[in-house]
Amino acid sequence: MGAGRSRKEKVMDTGGTERLLQVKLPADLVKTLRILALEQDTTVKALLTRLLEEYVAQQRRRTGGRG
Repeated sequence: MGAGRSRKEKVMDTGGTERLLQVKLPADLVKTLRILALEQDTTVKALLTRLLEEYVAQQRRRTGGRG
């Protein structure tokens, strides 16, 4: 019975590929991310997290934002 499960729990049950498809990234970008993750011996999730954290930090520095 999954009726009482939270949305977060449901998302955690899906595979990484399904989550990438949910955000509707272009197939060629998904392929590139998978290759980069393999080359860096990490997961696509960890790679995206790191890339996005770096990007957000860079944007904040450029705009003088905090964080």
